[in-house]
Amino acid sequence: MKQYKLSNILRKVLENIGIPESYYSIGKYKEGATCIEKVGKIYVVYDAERAGKYEYRKYESELDACREIIHRIAKNNEDFKILVQEFYDTRAKEVLKEVLDNEGIPLQYYSLEGYAEEAVCMEKSDDSYIVYIGEKGNKDDVSNHSNISKALLKLISEVTESYAQEEKVIETFIDKLYKTV
Repeated sequence: MKQYKLSNILRKVLENIGIPESYYSIGKYKEGATCIEKVGKIYVVYDAERAGKYEYRKYESELDACREIIHRIAKNNEDFKILVQEFYDTRAKEVLKEVLDNEGIPLQYYSLEGYAEEAVCMEKSDDSYIVYIGEKGNKDDVSNHSNISKALLKLISEVTESYAQEEKVIETFIDKLYKTV
């Protein structure tokens, strides 16, 4: 099974929301940044200043270390909640992409990032997730979902060819998602 690098998912989230790279470093010391490094089997998070490592914390879990970085970067509790949710959503999408690929479902059949022609698409609106079929510039067969879990399940049911395949994809997806924590 592919080992997920949650730190790389964190990097993707921070880039997507516009956090400058000067604020954080993944994998090495960077002056003036909040850093995460893997040291043996432990993940360490610290603030790098004046050639020193301050507010040094050790974590056995990469997930916990990523949450610590998010906590340090967030301006307030609301920002923290938004960043953590975006991190978990991105993580779920990455896991699902691998599961669908392993099941032989090509990426051209679906899009987890919005509209794609002749594909099952998912995108986030202000307060929900929508799943639809992208056809000739339109969104057909639109369904709204209150959370990403329900939206991903709908997408899985739309792209799988049989009930047995749908069950297998869902079971594998859940199993891999929990193994990445």
